Amino acid sequence: MHIVKTVPLLLASYILLVAGCANPLNRATSDRYAEECSIAETKGQLAYAEEACFRAVKNVDWGNLGPELKSQRLYNLARIKRRLAKFGEAEGLLKESISIEESISGKESLKVARRLVELSINLAAQDKWLEGAEFLSKVIPLGSGFTGQERSFTKTSYLEYSKKLKALGSAESALRFESAASAL
Repeated sequence: MHIVKTVPLLLASYILLVAGCANPLNRATSDRYAEECSIAETKGQLAYAEEACFRAVKNVDWGNLGPELKSQRLYNLARIKRRLAKFGEAEGLLKESISIEESISGKESLKVARRLVELSINLAAQDKWLEGAEFLSKVIPLGSGFTGQERSFTKTSYLEYSKKLKALGSAESALRFESAASAL
């Protein structure tokens, strides 16, 4: 009689233990979808890239694969959504990714800075320049850490914000972005 009561209890404990662990099958599936997303993005197949990136995020959730991978997958999906002009969706995903990334690598990391640049571009596309400027200004002390294409993209972002902020009458902020662009 005692064994009959113990077996279900042990089985339930095992299920809870396994459910709390990362699932290698979900990791492999998430990685495969992330690769498909990247390839599709390179080929300009953004609708397919969006679906693949979405599935990569879902497999991170289902497999309990951790916050670092979740942050990266959200960031990738948000970039695709921005390119598809799904700005509201991209904004939410980017803010979630930033929140996760700040808790992992700190507010002063290049990973957070990348996400802030992307968020500022997304907000500019929604004509939310002042809100975007707040996020982009956090990148200025970190921008020198960017190289190659990221550096060029960030410099262009600074210059575009500078132009728009001048037009909006925010000369001081415009000058800060112009100076930051010159420093890159």
